[in-house]
Amino acid sequence: MVGVCSCRRGPNKNANANGGSSSAIATDPEQAKREAQTLVDQGKELYKNDQDVQAAEVLKRAIGQDPNNAEAHLRLGMAYAALERKPEADDSYKKAVELYKKRIQLDPRDADAYFNLGEAQSFLHQDEEAARNYRQATRLKPDDEEAFYQLGVAEKRLAHYPEALTAFKKALELDPDDYRATDAIEDAQEGANRIKEGKKHAEEMLKKQQANENANANTNVNSNSSARPAPRHSPKKPGANN
Repeated sequence: MVGVCSCRRGPNKNANANGGSSSAIATDPEQAKREAQTLVDQGKELYKNDQDVQAAEVLKRAIGQDPNNAEAHLRLGMAYAALERKPEADDSYKKAVELYKKRIQLDPRDADAYFNLGEAQSFLHQDEEAARNYRQATRLKPDDEEAFYQLGVAEKRLAHYPEALTAFKKALELDPDDYRATDAIEDAQEGANRIKEGKKHAEEMLKKQQANENANANTNVNSNSSARPAPRHSPKKPGANN
């Protein structure tokens, strides 16, 4: 998948922050797009190597070449997040969401666009929307292990543990060496067990409450039936003195 993996930076590699590319904005639109993508690829390598300042600078240059490059905005957000610059990161993610939605409108079968849209929404803590788009990515590309894993993460955040378990198990099936999925399955199973125990406890408490209410109602009925009725005033006889 061309999509972004939010959790793995990858092995260390040597990366050149300048990349040998010209910083001038290309006048030909197609050339500008190509140069922008080259800069995005450089930014990705810098980010993987924890060179976040350089990555941000390169990705900003990519956006200067092609402001509609959705991946450049997404990865710039990731670089800003690594630098603990949350407002700028959120702005970049929001722009990425906008651009990926436009890509999907043009091509509703673009699995990578759905996946990356899910990534941007996940970073913005829009977990319902992220889960929906990860799910669509898995439908369009059913052999995409990373999409299933990230779907599981989103579902777990929503406390949808059965759905999370299904997604993590599928990810592990596609990549038996993905230790993340193994650990996530255990966490999701624990969450599912907590939900099950919580429901069981709530049902038991409700039954006790209903039993207490019924017992109190029966006590009140018995108490009322055994109580001595209040005496009535006898009607005065005609002509009786006041």
